[in-house]
Amino acid sequence: MADMAATADAYRDRGWTAVELHPGDSVLVDSAARTGLDVVVPGPEYEELEAIAGESEFTDVETFRAEEGGLVYLLIVERDPENETAVLVPAYYDPGGSEPKLDAVRESGEFALFCRRLSDEYVLFVHTDIAPFLPAGLADE
Repeated sequence: MADMAATADAYRDRGWTAVELHPGDSVLVDSAARTGLDVVVPGPEYEELEAIAGESEFTDVETFRAEEGGLVYLLIVERDPENETAVLVPAYYDPGGSEPKLDAVRESGEFALFCRRLSDEYVLFVHTDIAPFLPAGLADE
């Protein structure tokens, strides 16, 4: 969370609007409804995200990845350079039991990030460069 705050401050120092999300849960999913990374966002943050997503076109992403203790940690910065807006999403997942889900992501060639509220409404970000989101061993294949 400290890395997210520092990154958000760096965007704000450059004059950008930076929205920090604080997911309560983060998990890889592969179902008929969703395949990708699913993060549950608190209601007020989701409403702010939904409003900004309606006004912005997120065409760029900056991804910070770390691996420790068998987990993949991500800080995903969805960016709208034209409107100078950034949405920062910290997430993590356990790749250990997620091989089929990671295979599904690799086969699709897309990494989807679902920022959702408990009611299953979501804001979707899709990326065709999947390597920054995968564990180092899979990202290099």
